[in-house]
Amino acid sequence: MAPTRHDVAKLAGVSPTTVSRVLNNNGYVSEEVRERVLMAIKELKYVPNRIARSLRTQRVGQIACITHGLINSFYAEIVQGIEEVAIENGYTFSIYSSSLEKEKLLQLVYDGFYDGLIILTESEFNDLIDFEQVIKNIPISVYWDLGYKTTVPNVSVNLYNAMTKVIDYLIQNGHEEIVYLGYARDGIDGVKENPRFNGYIDTLTSQGIQINSEYLLFVPNWQDTLTSGYNKTVELLNRNIPFTAIAACNDLMAIGAIRALTENGYRVPEDISVTGFDDLEIARMINPALTTIQVPKKQTGRTLMELLLQQLNGNTEPKSIEYIPKLLVRESVKKRRKFGENYKN
Repeated sequence: MAPTRHDVAKLAGVSPTTVSRVLNNNGYVSEEVRERVLMAIKELKYVPNRIARSLRTQRVGQIACITHGLINSFYAEIVQGIEEVAIENGYTFSIYSSSLEKEKLLQLVYDGFYDGLIILTESEFNDLIDFEQVIKNIPISVYWDLGYKTTVPNVSVNLYNAMTKVIDYLIQNGHEEIVYLGYARDGIDGVKENPRFNGYIDTLTSQGIQINSEYLLFVPNWQDTLTSGYNKTVELLNRNIPFTAIAACNDLMAIGAIRALTENGYRVPEDISVTGFDDLEIARMINPALTTIQVPKKQTGRTLMELLLQQLNGNTEPKSIEYIPKLLVRESVKKRRKFGENYKN
């Protein structure tokens, strides 16, 4: 009997997943472990027969993934979860940028001969893809900001619920002059369906706190970065508008805001409180550690791939899975002092 991937793993003293990583050159493996795997492959004369498998199963072992990009580690962690499950099940995948035109994206999928498609997107990208049409041609699973009742198996995170937790927490600490720092396509008109923004608006309104348009800081879509958070906060400070807290829509913008505040003589959280969103690794490492929303990024990726595998195995029942994020209280929020004491003279 021909040696298997499990035989290679046993001889090399590693997991079958690690063997797949070496074979596909996909994911980190130390040089020492890689050498052990390659030696085991050579000793056993193991040859992965992709062609034979594709003829037997009518599959090619490839998954396509369309995403906004990996610059933001939010998506990188989701992809890591996808990769883990894909490799565990003998699949590799290719990543395409959602910045490509719709027709080009779909043509890549149809011409690339993939077994399935995973799309990582936010609400602004939903209108670019006719999901109902795509699913007729290829198994698909989708991550998005807004959970819709469709025939498309999808995973969503209740970002509205998450932002209400953030604003409630700030209000409990005496804050009412809370700045919203987030992205939008066309200012206020382009943000109305953003669940984070709606969570901010609805929570303040429910507490009888008037919405101040001066506190709404919008950055262009997909430019929610350290630099944009920094620049928008500097602009706000230059307008001399009093505020006591900033609720940012992701950790990167929150950290940029903290940098702008400290450079201008404000202390976080003694003078201004700041919250983030996503719980990136850097949020735990900065000083002060960032109070933020923990989004189960890797688990989201694993679930997306599991939904795709279910379809590939014949389970075509549409599923919508929603995760409820958790508020992580760290060091960047403090009780608001009397008005005026939060600001430098």
